Amino acid sequence: MIFVTVGTQKFPFDRLFKELDLLVSEGIIQEEIIAQIGYTNYKPNHYKTFKFLSEAEIERYINSAQVIITHAGTSSIITCMKKKKKTLVVPRLSKYHEHVDDHQLEIAGLFEAKNAVELVRDIKQLKEKLKIIKEKDYDYLTFNNEELLNSISEYISTI
Repeated sequence: MIFVTVGTQKFPFDRLFKELDLLVSEGIIQEEIIAQIGYTNYKPNHYKTFKFLSEAEIERYINSAQVIITHAGTSSIITCMKKKKKTLVVPRLSKYHEHVDDHQLEIAGLFEAKNAVELVRDIKQLKEKLKIIKEKDYDYLTFNNEELLNSISEYISTI
């Protein structure tokens, strides 16, 4: 099963859900997909969706999924990493009015550089990235809050 989560930000993410719907309709994705679509306007036709889920429901779906597709929300990524889940990150981009800026692309790039996630920079890469993620091994990071806070502080000081 593939679980998709895009958080609770008040921006649609139609681009992601349209591409997933296309890949399912073409038979490229054959696994069951469960998706938390948030404020997305597009209503997928080929898989089960929920606007929002409780924290417990999200955790249950993450635990059950072989692959997680998520926006580049740090909470979503870190939750998947802690559970050692193969995580495909599709950042929300400002040019599509999915967010106010492109900080999600920067965040996803940092996790990609650590070989912790698979990053989708262009939605047309989704098909190929779904193949790659099933075969590739990832480095799941261990979490040390002090180290994380220092890393965030260092990053913020460069802005």
